[in-house]
Amino acid sequence: MNPGRIKIKVSKSHQNKIRKGFPWVYYYQLSNRKISGKAGDLGVIYDSGNRFLAVGLFDPFSDIRLRILQTRNPLEIDENFFRERLQQAGEKRSSLDSQETTALRMVNGESDGFPGMVVDRYNNTLVVKVYTSAWFPYLKMLVDLLGEMTGAGRVLLQLSRHVQRVSESGYRNNQVLFGPGLEGPVRFRENGLSFEADLLHGQKTGFFLDQRENRQKVREWAEGRSVLNVFSYTGAFSVYALAGGARSVLEIDINAQAQTAALKNWQLNFGSDGNQKDRLRQIKGDAFEQLASLNRQGEQFDLVILDPPAFASRKQNKQNALQAYLRLAKAGAQCTREGGLLLAASCSSQVRADEFYRAVDLGIRATGRSYKKILKTGHPLDHPVTFKEGAYLKAIYCQF
Repeated sequence: MNPGRIKIKVSKSHQNKIRKGFPWVYYYQLSNRKISGKAGDLGVIYDSGNRFLAVGLFDPFSDIRLRILQTRNPLEIDENFFRERLQQAGEKRSSLDSQETTALRMVNGESDGFPGMVVDRYNNTLVVKVYTSAWFPYLKMLVDLLGEMTGAGRVLLQLSRHVQRVSESGYRNNQVLFGPGLEGPVRFRENGLSFEADLLHGQKTGFFLDQRENRQKVREWAEGRSVLNVFSYTGAFSVYALAGGARSVLEIDINAQAQTAALKNWQLNFGSDGNQKDRLRQIKGDAFEQLASLNRQGEQFDLVILDPPAFASRKQNKQNALQAYLRLAKAGAQCTREGGLLLAASCSSQVRADEFYRAVDLGIRATGRSYKKILKTGHPLDHPVTFKEGAYLKAIYCQF
């Protein structure tokens, strides 16, 4: 690790944004756009008074040319710097460290001081996902630190689609950087329940760790209820509901492989008892079409869970996403029994929380029904957010 150094110039207004915690410098925000350097070089920003302002990782292949590592006080960017950052991240999550929960996010990108990188732990396996080629010169050192500090037996590297397209590093997606090769799903525990995650082919790094607290809420409220789990994926909400004493669960998802994985997660927790198996049903198909079909048939449920994938990955998709959330809330409300609960969640970073809640409100009110907002939730402890652009997860619980 011997990075070069590049002087980065930005406007006074952007200097102020960086002082307030904004972690990126886009190409169009550079005052000196003809600069050149290698991925992983250190870009140093001085303010208009020629005082040190920030240092970050330079990436010539990304629209985000610089990802800020350190502001205000200059520090040596070396092994000790990253060791301290990892220790700080671990201390934030110390309350989650137990035999009951063996999967969590250890590093949440910019908000833990590792811009463009996340690290998730699944029992004895760590998944390092990078969204910028700037991390490649530091990977070996980071893997050694992670192994030393966690005792993990395996480290798996995942690359974002952008990095896979532009990288000339020799690293490849789903490469095992340390430990034995990976064959099949990895098993872990969450709040005392057992799950498997397909780290090689699953969404995100294999599992939606960020919904842990909402799943636990569902568990607490599920007793005796009939549950509809829409966009059920591998059935984590369903397992929690059934563990909480739900009378029955109906899952809707378009992905047959995910539904097979959901059945496996069911069996891990409840075995193959035929009496228990009757409590879980699955429908394969488009969520909106299946919700409309349930409504036509007059089927209603005591607890409806709407946890779709991101409807807006880009700013230009935002209005369409808001309309989709409205339609989904309306369809979900039509399937919620009087006295029942509706949980609506969004993981679209382009949609603000207030915009999402308004879309849900409009969707429910379009049914002519009244309801009470009983809880709103956001990011869990292991997914901290230190800047507004990093916030993506929000959920609302509605009582009819």
